[in-house]
Amino acid sequence: MRRHWVALLIVGLLASSTASAITIGQPDYRSGDWFEYDGWTAAVFAEYETKMAAESEDYERLNLTEDVPMRLTFEDNENINLGGQDTNCRVSVVEHSVNMTVHFTPNSTEYTNDTMTLNVTTNIKVWMPIGASAFEKRVETITLESWFSGGGEDNYIESRLITEELIERDGLWPSGIEVGNEWDFAETITRTTISEERINRALWNETNRLTENIARQITWTAVEEVDIAVGEFNDENVATIRMEQQIVGESRTSTNWYHEEGYLVKSQHFVNGTLTLSATLTEHEYSASNVVSTIVTSNGLPAPSLLAAITLFAVAAISRSKSE
Repeated sequence: MRRHWVALLIVGLLASSTASAITIGQPDYRSGDWFEYDGWTAAVFAEYETKMAAESEDYERLNLTEDVPMRLTFEDNENINLGGQDTNCRVSVVEHSVNMTVHFTPNSTEYTNDTMTLNVTTNIKVWMPIGASAFEKRVETITLESWFSGGGEDNYIESRLITEELIERDGLWPSGIEVGNEWDFAETITRTTISEERINRALWNETNRLTENIARQITWTAVEEVDIAVGEFNDENVATIRMEQQIVGESRTSTNWYHEEGYLVKSQHFVNGTLTLSATLTEHEYSASNVVSTIVTSNGLPAPSLLAAITLFAVAAISRSKSE
């Protein structure tokens, strides 16, 4: 399914190119390392704002109430079965939440102030093998809670979208990357997507399940050295290499800026050339010392690509609640 995103107006953060050559090494993440990025909330808000305007005739406006910034955290290693083998994996978790208030046309609902609360939480857990293995596991859970103020029964609706992927790749992430390097690899993805819903905290009801096998080719190009402004106030310049990623035959592309130690500093995602997500490092704690060879990975931020699907649940929740 093609996932469409609304463009975000992002202020340019690029500074002048660095003078000295950079070689990007393999990152060595440790348990307790974390990286916090801005930009995720703006992408989620824009998607919901567009969906509400398009699919609810009584929609008036959407306000951001509060959010928890997107944080990537590395946890203790785990042994899991990957490709039939017991594999020691580095575990990372992405977490983000945003709370929004939907305003409807006055007197168009039977609820207090004609408002509805939306709470969206994202959790993405990734198991990346330590050492040579062609496999990776990824589980993404997006939960939407929606409720009106006041009113009677069927007022609290939850929707959950769980996507589990087993990814097999045929190449290794280069041990050292410099400007001008190009490489590609093929990957096969076994993806199972489960949609669930419940009302007023009853038992979860599975509404849809889909399993599909996807084969694709991904190309990478290390383009140039660039200084990126990071931090809460963009007051620190970090030397990076800008790398372009293209999924062959698809309209989605991404541009990623990496620190020479291998971690992500900035990421932008595009659909048909339209910017849909721009995220920049604001804070981090990274305690690397030894380089560990790992299987190739995007080494980047996962785009909130499945939110377009779960926003349909939001519109359904609105319709159901307003009809009560």
